[in-house]
Amino acid sequence: MATVPKWSKIPPDAKWDKKVRKLADEYNDLASKLQKKDDAKLSRKMDETVFKIEEGFRNEKNTKARRDFAFLIQLIEERHKGGVFPADILHMQEQTLGGGSDTALEFKQMGQTEPPSQTQQQFNIETIDLAQVPMINVEKITPDDLEKVTQKCAFGDGEILDEHGRTDGQIWRCKSCGTVYHENCLRVCLLTKGSCLICDAEYLQQQK
Repeated sequence: MATVPKWSKIPPDAKWDKKVRKLADEYNDLASKLQKKDDAKLSRKMDETVFKIEEGFRNEKNTKARRDFAFLIQLIEERHKGGVFPADILHMQEQTLGGGSDTALEFKQMGQTEPPSQTQQQFNIETIDLAQVPMINVEKITPDDLEKVTQKCAFGDGEILDEHGRTDGQIWRCKSCGTVYHENCLRVCLLTKGSCLICDAEYLQQQK
């Protein structure tokens, strides 16, 4: 199996704040060059770019731009299995995207209209019945529908199929870009973002 480059390009959203998009483009340009040549000068520039992303996120006051910074950090972290940004930045990023508490994981489609009480059981993501969630732009598929048996989940947490060609739970695929998800990973995606991690296609049907 081919080794993953030290730096992998990420898919920025054209709707991101211009300063976040500029840093994402700068990151991608350096990532592309570093994939071809491991150069000390380029590596220093990449470290400087990562630091600028950190500082931009720390100092950003605009709510929309702050969320865009958080998505940029999330995408970079996913592609490198962590270790790019310090723990405090990751904590801030998680809080910004609503993944920092059980209350933030509240999911209205489950019929839950009030925050969980202190006496309720700990939240279990598997209790979300995807059949009851009005979704768009995403479809359930079989292992035979995968582009390749080694296709990985959008969350970067491993291949969809195990070494025996099996998967734990259902497989879901984005109709827009073909990204695939483990069943529980799709649940996390719906809870924290509501749209594709890669192309931002909306997954939750808007209630009229």
